Amino acid sequence: MRATIEYDGTSFHGSQLQPGVRTVQREVEAALSKLFARRTRIDLAGRTDAGVHAAAQEIAFTPRRRWDADELARALGAVLPDDIGVRRVRETAADFHPRFDAEARRYRYAITTGARRRPFLRDRCWSPGWPLDPDVLARLAAAIPGERSFGRFARAGQPERGTRCRVRRAVWNFDRPTFPFFEIIADRFLHHMVRYLVGTSVEIAAGRRPFDDLGRLLADEAGSRPVFPAPPQGLYLAGVRYAGEWSASPGLPW
Repeated sequence: MRATIEYDGTSFHGSQLQPGVRTVQREVEAALSKLFARRTRIDLAGRTDAGVHAAAQEIAFTPRRRWDADELARALGAVLPDDIGVRRVRETAADFHPRFDAEARRYRYAITTGARRRPFLRDRCWSPGWPLDPDVLARLAAAIPGERSFGRFARAGQPERGTRCRVRRAVWNFDRPTFPFFEIIADRFLHHMVRYLVGTSVEIAAGRRPFDDLGRLLADEAGSRPVFPAPPQGLYLAGVRYAGEWSASPGLPW
């Protein structure tokens, strides 16, 4: 079976299982193991780092007996901790894999543009504290789509898969001017790729580095590097697409 889950990443050391620390995978596997009365492992659509959230993470697992999907969604929601929720459970093919069968993933990165500190949102978005030019952000985002190496925007690569990614959409949404967000859709993402793209774009839009820096990074010019990645708390995994269908409608939880 497969399920779409959401979580507040604030108190997790990421999504993937790690020894001795609290992770999303550890909590979900513990909940399913309790329901099925046997150890149960899950596969995830993608890895999220410590502090990163998910509005639509996809998982797959094998139940001990046949469950009604709605019944299992209610049962799983009842035993999960309160920072993980279940959006949907459904039947799937036995050979379905949420990571390898994914066609695309959608991420959103939320920021606040006001000068006032927003303490209640400190774990939900990034407050750079600099005036940002929305026109500059829009022009920068328009340069990102395409298939190329994003190695300059990666903390660590995947030697077996290289650094090439196909970005199909990149746009800043200013429908709420003081709470804009960056949306990006690609076939795959490198480690910290979205956060480096956002951090670089925000620095340029604040006038803290030249406009042409993003182009040099996208061209993979030798010696060019982002200064820093945007912090993790503004990043959300917002959907995974399979066979032309998104796992969930996009959105931010606030």
